[in-house]
Amino acid sequence: MQGNDSASFAGIGGIGSRIWPLTGPEIISRDALKTLRVRANAPGLIRLAVHISALALGVGAVYLSSGTWWLMVPAMLLYGIVIVLLFAPLHECSHGTAFQSRWLNHALGFIVAFLTMRPFLYFKYRHAAHHTYTQHEDHDPDIVPFPTSFGDYLRQIAGFSFWPKLVGTLWRGCLGRFSEEEREFLPESVFGDVSREIRIMCALYLAIVAVSIWTGSTIALIYWFLPRMLGEPVLRAIRMAEHTGAEESPNLLANTRTTLANPVLRLLYWNMPYHAEHHLASSVPFHALGKLHEHVSPHLECVSRSYFQVHRDILREVLKGKKREMAAGE
Repeated sequence: MQGNDSASFAGIGGIGSRIWPLTGPEIISRDALKTLRVRANAPGLIRLAVHISALALGVGAVYLSSGTWWLMVPAMLLYGIVIVLLFAPLHECSHGTAFQSRWLNHALGFIVAFLTMRPFLYFKYRHAAHHTYTQHEDHDPDIVPFPTSFGDYLRQIAGFSFWPKLVGTLWRGCLGRFSEEEREFLPESVFGDVSREIRIMCALYLAIVAVSIWTGSTIALIYWFLPRMLGEPVLRAIRMAEHTGAEESPNLLANTRTTLANPVLRLLYWNMPYHAEHHLASSVPFHALGKLHEHVSPHLECVSRSYFQVHRDILREVLKGKKREMAAGE
């Protein structure tokens, strides 16, 4: 870890720093937090079983629609959405809150990281920086800038910047040469472990490609890679809704958005739509975020009824800004 600003980390999942003193968690009483942060294996195993069942249904839908593109593409899209929503258990495991057992958190974290092409250890440290510097323009590595135009909005949703960043992460990790930004959140002591994980992942990816070419099989392409790519814009839209357009300040009650999503999405996204609640107390497991919402909802400044509402509001502001620019130019 670098000496100056980054030395202020309070550890993985810590709250704030000297240069970005986060506020908001003080509204949660110690007694309530003590009750809510209790971890257990059962809720995570049940949620995992639900997610695996949804993946199995997706595989079945793609298989049954094979040969009929106008059925197969929608089936692959829906299946792909289920795949990319595996980001939720990856995220939860990075906090060590998906399960009570540490080995379960690590095992599922590494497996899901491989399936979603996000290195687990790398993500863990990057995400810690996101929690420490939430909405800081320079130090939050996951800040999503407000779209400057409708075209910029579409590019962000399509993942125009996401995929190059992902490939760059894997490439630099394989070489063991991390960027200046990555060195801000990756302690030097973990460079070797992070590189080793990325090299193993990439070796396995290359092995899958080689076997697929050798055998002439399209299984990995049809039942993993293509659906995973098709589903990514949905995850981009969800991730954008978490902070974009919220206040760019250290106030967690205003810089993070909670979205009152439908029960199906809350189920497959492991309650992450309760995002402000998660940032206020990242030690609270996913299954208790609904109860935490009951405690803090009167204090939250950024709550939306649905993801459609979030994006409608973002687009309205984008178009207003465009109209103002046109009017100023006349």
